[in-house]
Amino acid sequence: MSIRSYISRTIHSLLKKNKSTVPNNSCAQSDRIIRRTKQALALKPRGGIRNDVLVINRLAMRVRVEWFARDVHPWDSDLPERRKAELFAQQCLEDVDAAIPRLFEQLPEIDVLEIEVLERTSKSKIIGGVVHRSDLAAQVGSSLGMRLKTIGINYRCEDLRLEPIA
Repeated sequence: MSIRSYISRTIHSLLKKNKSTVPNNSCAQSDRIIRRTKQALALKPRGGIRNDVLVINRLAMRVRVEWFARDVHPWDSDLPERRKAELFAQQCLEDVDAAIPRLFEQLPEIDVLEIEVLERTSKSKIIGGVVHRSDLAAQVGSSLGMRLKTIGINYRCEDLRLEPIA
């Protein structure tokens, strides 16, 4: 048995034992990521040491998504500026609230989402934050704004208007 195949089999058996620490093992994409991670961790063994491998304790994927906020609906373009700003803020928060679970659903191998929402004309960040998959369970039964803040989304709303954040 070659050293490489021995290491590969050892890592594979250790991963099977620690399956609960590696998320979403049933997903084909996750399996591919785990396989590539195992290959990267299959270092050359040091002489005479049995089971001399790097063992994965936890594997987490992080994705950063940045998008431009949608403008108010064209039907609302003739409304007063104050009302348009209010509708814009509500639309942005609803979009973020809808996008987060969809991103986690479509990308089962990721554990953390970093979100940034930019205002289209100024390109300034108006909403941002880091959301952990495990935090989504905590968002039931609260208002939209509180739910987003609870899961790690930051924004500043002054007089029902979204303001740029740092």
